[in-house]
Amino acid sequence: MSTFSPHRALTATAAAVALLATFGAGSASAADRTGQDLINRTDGSRLALYGDSTAEGATAVSLRDPGWKHKTEVWDEVGGRWENGRYTLTFKNQAADKCLQPADAKPARGTTIVVRSCDGSDLQRWVLRPEGDNNSRWWIWQPKVDTGLAMTLNRYNDGSWNSLYLDTSYPSADRLWHLADDNTSW
Repeated sequence: MSTFSPHRALTATAAAVALLATFGAGSASAADRTGQDLINRTDGSRLALYGDSTAEGATAVSLRDPGWKHKTEVWDEVGGRWENGRYTLTFKNQAADKCLQPADAKPARGTTIVVRSCDGSDLQRWVLRPEGDNNSRWWIWQPKVDTGLAMTLNRYNDGSWNSLYLDTSYPSADRLWHLADDNTSW
């Protein structure tokens, strides 16, 4: 039987306040936010689609090249809501009009991340887990279908972009993302 711990209560309260500050309070749903950048903590790169493609199955990457040069670096939060004490959302690319998801229906470590036509499935929903207790506004993005995984930088490429994949979920810089208005500093 667990006992009350003031430290745990304070930690839980701090995490809830951080989520509310970032996504807003509401009943079951927060207002959708449009025109967003998703910024990685490792290098400040921004989520976009490889080659600026808007095709079905286009691969997600993170850009170190100036993001404003790419039409696919702007995203919309769709259907953000609290589910069982966790904040979940669907992330839709504005240019492609498609939603972010793992490439495979049963994602595992190493699965790439793509966009596909939005279908409202859990495969296209992401759980946002705070970095820790410090209200940093950096989040681990976990696919709802397997929260043991997280969106992660895979490797640096030609100096302008990184490839992404799913890997074990834990709070390291390559797995931490910050949601901000388009073209704002982090």
